[in-house]
Amino acid sequence: MSWAGAANIQDGITIDLSAINQVDVSANSKATSVGGGARWEDVYLKLDRMGLAVAGGRVAEVGVGGLLTGGGNSFFAAQHGFACDNVHNYEVVLGSGKIVNANTEENCDLFRALKGGTNNFGIVTRFDLKTFVQGKLWGGFMINPIETATEQFQYLEDFAMASGSGLDPHASVINAYIFGSKGPSAIANQFTYTKPEPFPSILGNFTGIQPQISSTLRVTNLTDLTIELGAGTPNGLRQLFGTATFTANASLLAHLFTLARAAFLPIQNITDFQASFVLQPISTAITSRAILTGGNSLGLGAEHGNLVWLDLTLQYSLAKDDAAVLNATQNLLAQSIAYAKSQNLYNEFIYLNYALQSQDPIMSYGPESVARLRAASRKYDPQGVFQTLCPGGFKLWRGDERAGW
Repeated sequence: MSWAGAANIQDGITIDLSAINQVDVSANSKATSVGGGARWEDVYLKLDRMGLAVAGGRVAEVGVGGLLTGGGNSFFAAQHGFACDNVHNYEVVLGSGKIVNANTEENCDLFRALKGGTNNFGIVTRFDLKTFVQGKLWGGFMINPIETATEQFQYLEDFAMASGSGLDPHASVINAYIFGSKGPSAIANQFTYTKPEPFPSILGNFTGIQPQISSTLRVTNLTDLTIELGAGTPNGLRQLFGTATFTANASLLAHLFTLARAAFLPIQNITDFQASFVLQPISTAITSRAILTGGNSLGLGAEHGNLVWLDLTLQYSLAKDDAAVLNATQNLLAQSIAYAKSQNLYNEFIYLNYALQSQDPIMSYGPESVARLRAASRKYDPQGVFQTLCPGGFKLWRGDERAGW
């Protein structure tokens, strides 16, 4: 969430959790307790030295708390599910000041609610995460000319289908189409294989694409990969995110890319403009795992088929360009969704951590999940502290709906 007020407040109180950044591994190395103010680099620096890992963020500077309470994709998703599905226990400070634990045996409704329910229930001061043995892995970036887009869309669909079938759960792909001041410039693929085995066959179509402008693919560790991935979104620029979910379909993705080219053309001369049209396969191998760990709040399951998250990431320098960038992004999302609906290839899910302020990811989880989330809010936050006194982020009740508090 990148808009003003999402994680801060003007003329109000901001609670800084950054000092609560401990990373403690259990004696049997099967659990890691992480402070609510830690960043993923803090976690990986310690676990890499121990030959261990957790299913966490893919960018080193990202905060642990936001990613885990918003769902969380990871390099290990096809093996272990979303990052939130790997939390064993939450330590939470409620609006009353009471400290509770939430897990499958204690406050289990709060436990499920926190897996996607974001900042609506309390302040999470500790996450206890499933931990597993992990040595070196293989990955990095491969850059191709934009002219290879058509084959890349097909390979992305093929990968989603193969991953969903359980062919090889160790591979993940981030497929990004980069637009600059002169239009679409290159395709940046980030590949990760969670074994130290270069060029696995499941990624063979992608890695065989020619020509290749550059490649950083190598055997390395998790810290190194997440630092590299974060370098693509440097600090100091204005940023905007927007997202939608679609069925993994090459023809659809090609059409959406055409819409993106048209949408970004009028704003490509904005100072320091760069836009990324990022595709992330979300296969049934990922969405089928939540049920094994107490469920989550996201509302996604294997019955939805193999999906793709579209993440629009825009960067630029000047505040005067805010409206133009926002309008272009909103129009692109509206056109993309309308077309996908006409092809019966749209999924209602909105990934909260990539959502625009105007989007409503909570409602996209579906009525059953929303009902559970609201029930948990009434039970654990009966005064509505995190609905009314903590206005940032995505609330369970929006606008006039909040009047009941």
